Amino acid sequence: MIVPMDIFRPNPSRAVYVQGVIDEKLVYRLTPRIVFLQSQNRSPITVYIDSVGGNISHMESLWRLLTASNQDFALPCRIITVVTSRAASAAADLLSSGDYAIALPQSTILYHGSRTFREMPMTVETTSMLAQLLRMTNETYAMELVRKIESRFMFRFMLSKDRFDDIRKKNPRKQMTDTECFLAVISDSLSARAKKLFETARERHGRYDALLKAAKRKKAYKEVAKTEAARIKAIVDFEVTNNKGDKDWTFQGGGLTRLTDDFFLLNEHLASSQSDRLNALCSQWGWFSLSKDEQAEVSQSPDADRTKLLINKVRPLLEPLWAFFVALCHALQEGDNELTATDAFWLGLIDEVMGDSGLPCFRLIAEYRADPPKPEIARGNEESKTISERQVTGQTSDQAGR
Repeated sequence: MIVPMDIFRPNPSRAVYVQGVIDEKLVYRLTPRIVFLQSQNRSPITVYIDSVGGNISHMESLWRLLTASNQDFALPCRIITVVTSRAASAAADLLSSGDYAIALPQSTILYHGSRTFREMPMTVETTSMLAQLLRMTNETYAMELVRKIESRFMFRFMLSKDRFDDIRKKNPRKQMTDTECFLAVISDSLSARAKKLFETARERHGRYDALLKAAKRKKAYKEVAKTEAARIKAIVDFEVTNNKGDKDWTFQGGGLTRLTDDFFLLNEHLASSQSDRLNALCSQWGWFSLSKDEQAEVSQSPDADRTKLLINKVRPLLEPLWAFFVALCHALQEGDNELTATDAFWLGLIDEVMGDSGLPCFRLIAEYRADPPKPEIARGNEESKTISERQVTGQTSDQAGR
């Protein structure tokens, strides 16, 4: 039995509608409605979205307004986001920002990297500065997306674990890890267009490992600049070795651009793998990745050591998955990535595709309650009890008569 909970359910009576371009006019138009809803109570606010996107700063202004506290220091209203037709660019970021994000079945979600439009003539110097700015912006938004959707992605992983044995049976010659099994589950569920994005993320993830192996051969220094210099030397050696079969390959002919990209890729991977976010995920989700014997070992350890032991056991299992997840969020910032509602679900960008019972969502688990006994069965039990009592009474009477 499903018992509806308002924290997962869109409510048109407490809703705002993001329609058209996200700009200053839209923020001005929606502000009175948002302020009114927050002044009523702290119940969830639904944000219905049908937008081609717009200025990211205006989207962020809208989000800050939606999640504001009040003079009593109340927690922000929970935000339920729903894409009704299209959520592109900044609107896609708004959709994924929701505490619970929903897509109608035929809706589309478009992610792409940062863009800028300049009317002034461009020089080599300004072009270089602009490229650096766009790269940094993409990295910032990629890691923001990681923070927004990491729990959704981990939830998909945990719910898919019961399919891993079947995947391994279909690929008996491969020693497939849990991460490889999960990626196979996702890939089989994506549209053709989304699979291209997925392969881009795979390539990026594979590049992480290759660069990391090359960088480990170099010494780390206390000074950041010296450490970066060692990494650059490692990448230079890696590029030369990797392209030794191509006589036409040179650093001047494109290799220098690849070197720059690899430098940022390596830093991206090292920063994400060394962040506290991975340890937090291990602590939050790691228990479900352990065997029964491992769970027993962790449970029996002293309270002070329990979290550390859990992280040490789980981190080797989840780190490859985390690295791919980070690569995916960065891949979403490259090119134009138009996704179906189902694609967005499997990639962790949304929580639920409305009306699709074949996709396991957290709401179904949270709202589930055991069915009460059916009235017919209850009456049947009562009748059986009455018959038994009559039989006992009858036996007693007969014995008394004898």
